[in-house]
Amino acid sequence: MYMLLRRMKRPSWWVAVAVGVHGGVLIGQALLRQFHASRLAGGHDFDIIIDAPLLLSLVLLQLSLLLARRKRNAWLCAMATYLFWLGLNTAPLLSSIHSGFSWPRIVSVALPTTVLLALWVTRRDFVVQSDLRTFASSVRVVVLVLVATFLYGTAGFLLMEHRDFHQELSLAGAMHYTIDQFSLTTDPLHAYTRRAAIFQGSLTFVSISAVAFAFLSFFQPLRARYGHHRADAARARELIRRFPADSEDFFKLWPEDKMYLFAGNAAIAYKVRRGVALAVGDPFGDPAAVPEVIERFEELCFVNDWRPAFIHATPRFKTLFEHRGYHMQPIGEEALVDVAAFAATAAQRKYFREIRNRFTKLGFTTELLQPPHQAAVLERLHTISDEWLQKPGRTERGFMMGYFEISYLQRCPIMVAHDAAGTIQAFINLLPATKPGEANYDLLRASQRAPGNSSDYLLLELLAQLQRDSAITRLNLGLSPLAGLDDAPDTLLNRTLRLVYAGSDRFYSFRGLHRFKAKYEPIWEDRYAVYQGGAADFSRIMRALVQAMKP
Repeated sequence: MYMLLRRMKRPSWWVAVAVGVHGGVLIGQALLRQFHASRLAGGHDFDIIIDAPLLLSLVLLQLSLLLARRKRNAWLCAMATYLFWLGLNTAPLLSSIHSGFSWPRIVSVALPTTVLLALWVTRRDFVVQSDLRTFASSVRVVVLVLVATFLYGTAGFLLMEHRDFHQELSLAGAMHYTIDQFSLTTDPLHAYTRRAAIFQGSLTFVSISAVAFAFLSFFQPLRARYGHHRADAARARELIRRFPADSEDFFKLWPEDKMYLFAGNAAIAYKVRRGVALAVGDPFGDPAAVPEVIERFEELCFVNDWRPAFIHATPRFKTLFEHRGYHMQPIGEEALVDVAAFAATAAQRKYFREIRNRFTKLGFTTELLQPPHQAAVLERLHTISDEWLQKPGRTERGFMMGYFEISYLQRCPIMVAHDAAGTIQAFINLLPATKPGEANYDLLRASQRAPGNSSDYLLLELLAQLQRDSAITRLNLGLSPLAGLDDAPDTLLNRTLRLVYAGSDRFYSFRGLHRFKAKYEPIWEDRYAVYQGGAADFSRIMRALVQAMKP
């Protein structure tokens, strides 16, 4: 509703409405004309004939939707369509002057002229770009289809001339009828057989489909073809250092697949997939500049015809987002372990004591390695990672998660677990610190020879190490996806996500992951996907996110 009210304040929105209404009226007139013609012919069937006026009417309806999004290419097409429409209707109006004016003919010229003038007056409002590179590649496909259709149509008319159309056709005539399928410059050929009728219908269908494909590709959202700029990344890193907010902010810097938008001392890290600009978490930097950077992000998305979305957002800017018309969809809970409280209570429970005693008896030890790491160590970790990935359901992910990459691990402290022979059998890497007092980890992987509960053993030893470092008070265990939705509002989308959470064990055990983290008695904090629109928009954003997370 917020976005609709903003659009309605612009004259361009009302021009789009006028074009849509005009298209609807013309479609109604075309259908009534065809129905009237069918009755005059004594027919009993209501056959819809695809003619030029009907096609132009359908084009106006599509253009009205695109004009409402302020597409520049839609404005150009609308101007061309109305000029063509005026050309069709002005000549009959002028020829009727001698016999007296006809109000329907006057309206058929006056209405398009009015809309054309309105389009011209509001021309500066239509600024949204489209991806002309995609259009160019689509045109190549369309040209091939139309050439094949032209050959098919010409050959068909020549082969069917006497038997199916009851007249003789020259090569030039067959080519003419193939090109002029809507009988704009020739009298239509009458199909005397069912085969001829099917042939004409298929020819028209293929031609219209090819042109429609090109028409729609003319308005595709602009693809992000910009690379990762090191200067922007360095500026973003400095803002994160000056205004620390979240230990997950490291993923705004790595993997190096992000673009950055700045406003004052605030920024947004984002990646574009499927026409969706996916921002990583909250805007970061000076909180006072966050409203400005969100507004600039919306403008950037609007001009490029992208959908803005913030993934893994915290509740910090919930009021601001909701005021700007966004939905705050819960997507799970972040697990934050109080290091001192865990050491005093949960770590003393029988479950954790047995794990520690078992690994001690097996001769396991841990070591926290600081970068830079030796090549032999990294090679062993790579082997462990490959073995871990071989298990079903495991894959590397990027965008908002890390994946095994040497240059990445060279930035991180790594805790490794050695067996009795001194061979590394499991490891966990700590993210470079972006929030004072809070540690965060990413990869937690074990070899095929590692005993069960290796992950718990490593986390236990890591928490003990952090307790000895008095500067660290919390360990972020990461997101537990779809957890905590029982307390969310009872909407259709939340009910659907609850069902996914409950029945996901066959594919990815969300509940198992939640149980694993819950053992550490963390503090749970809500995380959100922030977006505009309804359930269909949320689905589109999730599909874009899945694609963006492929490393």
